[in-house]
Amino acid sequence: MDAAVLDTAEEALARAAALAGPLGTSAVGDSARVLRVGAWAVRSWLGWETGGVTAGVEAWGPLPLDLRVPPVLDELGENLLRACPAGGVLLTAGDADFYAAWYMRFARGLRPDLLVVPLAAWRTDPVLRARLATDLKLGRPRGGDDAWLAELVRRRPVCASMAFERPPETRPRIRWEVRPLVWVAGPQGKSPRVPPRDFVFGALRVALDANDPWAEPALAAYSRAARTTPTLCEPMATFKVAADVPTCQR
Repeated sequence: MDAAVLDTAEEALARAAALAGPLGTSAVGDSARVLRVGAWAVRSWLGWETGGVTAGVEAWGPLPLDLRVPPVLDELGENLLRACPAGGVLLTAGDADFYAAWYMRFARGLRPDLLVVPLAAWRTDPVLRARLATDLKLGRPRGGDDAWLAELVRRRPVCASMAFERPPETRPRIRWEVRPLVWVAGPQGKSPRVPPRDFVFGALRVALDANDPWAEPALAAYSRAARTTPTLCEPMATFKVAADVPTCQR
């Protein structure tokens, strides 16, 4: 996808969001806003491929001041970024967790020490993978595409969002450790675990009550996290979402 196509998509999605009304008033408008963030995320990949991961927002920005995602994705992105150890790479599974984490990282400036990468892009985009491997100094590992991922785990913390059904299965095999909201592998240094009570779920409650379509993927990730870290049920109860999470109903 080239810059001209992304410019056209950006204009169309911005127009659709504006016509649908303010943020939170229309599922169609909010979805257009999320997809608009997706277009800017793809633009960032093109910037990475040509200028490297340290090129910064200037290589593909500046970001529009009106770029927004629904609060439930704000919250999901913040929770995922906060869960990752310092200096890590967050691997995302789908549109919701990637757009949420990318937006909070690059549009809101949260956790500038982290890199947010969709695992599907890592595996299917050889140009992006090669550039990331070069900039992250991964060397030349032998084996299939996932050999790069195994080499990355040797050098820095890697987090996998619990939007995945299970942590990525790779060859060679990676040993994943459970943390609240993410699986983690690699060197973690002195980075402390974030206590389950420090995560928030208030926007999820509002989104569930409003039948927001973006609540569903967020709830699925949080439900998976509660199965692996049952102590998350306490803060979920505080925000009145525990009744919507099967593990917390027991």
